[in-house]
Amino acid sequence: MNSFNVIIYNFNKQKFELYDVMPYLRESYYDEDEKPSTFEEFRNFVLHKSMYQWWARCEYEIILTDWPNQSHKEKWDIHRQVKMNIDIITELLIKDICKCP
Repeated sequence: MNSFNVIIYNFNKQKFELYDVMPYLRESYYDEDEKPSTFEEFRNFVLHKSMYQWWARCEYEIILTDWPNQSHKEKWDIHRQVKMNIDIITELLIKDICKCP
């Protein structure tokens, strides 16, 4: 099975960690009644599931700032990281589903 890691902040451990988005996407695919079949349908599926699960939820957000401590800051969540890599994640999901090498 393929994995794709994004960055989250673990509040309990007080450190940044990698978070694999693929288990949730695979499970969502298998739970889906109408399964996507084309690349574009898979892509839309990943975006929809990502938004539903990870968009604008504080436990999945990090704040990026420029260095050395200028004035620019941005809040990023997992959904934004998924959108940045949507084609790669979609390809990985398709490979996992069809069990392609």
